[in-house]
Order: sequence, then structure tokens, then C-alpha cells
Amino acid sequence: MQHRDVGKPTLSYSGRLIAQMTEIDEALKPVLPRELTTVSDEVRAVPAPPLPVLAEPFALRPADPDADAEMISEWMNRPHLVEAWEYPWPPQRWRRHLKAQIDGEYSRPLIGSFKGADVVYVELYRAAKDSIAPRYAADPHDIGIHAAIADLRFVNRGFAPLLLPRVVASVFEIDPRCRRIMFDPDHRNTGARRVCEFAGCTFLGEHDMANRRMALYALPRTPADAPPTGDLQSSPVGESISSS
Repeated sequence: MQHRDVGKPTLSYSGRLIAQMTEIDEALKPVLPRELTTVSDEVRAVPAPPLPVLAEPFALRPADPDADAEMISEWMNRPHLVEAWEYPWPPQRWRRHLKAQIDGEYSRPLIGSFKGADVVYVELYRAAKDSIAPRYAADPHDIGIHAAIADLRFVNRGFAPLLLPRVVASVFEIDPRCRRIMFDPDHRNTGARRVCEFAGCTFLGEHDMANRRMALYALPRTPADAPPTGDLQSSPVGESISSS
């Protein structure tokens, strides 16, 4: 008599179909949804951002799609990063996301460490190739920074203000044609906005994007490199907006 193996439950037909449809749906999504598909030849010719070199106890290294996807996925599924980044993807999707960055010239995924421990995920991207480019007078060599601090012990504890100036200084040193470092936190992310203001960034207003409202900041190499502010759509953190 044959006995059914009850120790290994199988998906029903409908369950398998849903799983397959989910995989197809994920595969059809743009891997790098913020990368512009139509840019000038001048912008297209600019290489990917450089790898910053930091002095101890900090360090940055390129993210490895095979070795780091599981770790990054676990980080991005932590509540504080789900709220801030909204990228609670499974490892396989993170693997695709990392590989697409490494294979292109738009952005570079990095892992930041402190005293030898991996604690932060960083993306450097060419802002003129990104969806923020139409929101300001983008220069082809501008570089944007996204950072996700995984360890809650370092969140709102002064870690970002220590790390950020080191990254910015190294980028400006390695890439002499980079005039500005760009930041685009969610308009509700007061912690990130205060870091931008602490660093001396120029506030370029709030802008409605496809799936969010962002606060745009630029950190210029020199005051002359600051982009024009135009008509700001909102006030920096800590200032009130007149309702009159």
C-alpha cells in the first residue's frame, strides 16, 4: 500500500498559479524604475558614480548580488526601513536590483560598515539619469545618495552626520566634475531632512513624484555650484508655511 507523504504539504493548483503569476508580475516590473530611459548623449556618456574611500572606522564596499541579497532583504523588511524605503522585497528581487545596478552606468549599490560590522546600505546614482532630474537644473555629473541604516542603534544617534561628510568629501575628491550631491527624502522623513540641513544643503522644494512626495536638497561643491532654487513648494523642516 502506498502512503501519501503528509510531511511535505504541496500548494494547490490555485496556489501554484498565484505564485507563478506573482513571479511573472515581478519579472515584468522595471528593475530600476527610477532610471530615465531617455537622456541626452552627454548624460548617457557619464560613467557610474565612483566608489568612495573612507578612513577607519568606516568603510564602503560594492554590494555583491549573490552574497548580500539575503542580508539586504532582511534589512529592508525591518519596520523602520519598510516605512522609509518601501522596498520590502524578497532576496531574489534584491539580487536582480543589485545586478542591474552593477551592469549599468546609472547607480552603484554599496555596503557600509562601522568597525568591521555591516550596518548600512547605500546607493550612489547619477542624478541626471534619475527621475529627480526634471525637478531641478541637473548637471550630467551630479551624484545622488540614498542610505538605509539597518541597525536601530545607529538611527537618530548621530551616525548619519558622521558618515555623510566623509562620503561627500571622497566623492568630490574622486570625481572633480561632480558639482553637487543630491538628496531626495520623503517629505515626511524629518530625520533625513534634518541631516540634509545639518550638512548645509540647499533646499529645492517639495515635489510630487509618481508614488510619493519628496523633499529635494542639493549639497554643492562651492556656493557657485548651487542650483537655482526657483519657486520653492514648501519650507525646510522647522519652518512654518504661511496659510494666507
